[in-house]
Amino acid sequence: MVTKEEFIKPACEQVLRFTQASKWDDLSEEVKVQLGFNVGAIALGLDLSKEDGFLALANLRKGIISMEEFHEHIRSIVKSYNVVIDEAMVDLPFEY
Repeated sequence: MVTKEEFIKPACEQVLRFTQASKWDDLSEEVKVQLGFNVGAIALGLDLSKEDGFLALANLRKGIISMEEFHEHIRSIVKSYNVVIDEAMVDLPFEY
């Protein structure tokens, strides 16, 4: 059985990794789907409010907030929920 931490940790790492791009439109459709899935995993696993999870992602997609703002938003969630992440996983290169 997968623990809550094992479920959330990689999702947080992936979202932080993908949101290092300059803007939403820089991401491929495949990465956008993966990013959305991982935001959903974080929202479900941490029982986030609609505003902290899906609304924040929607605001990113609409250009209401920047990629950097969304990245910092997720970073603050990681910190406030004491999710221990591996920064080496966040820093892994990927194709946008």
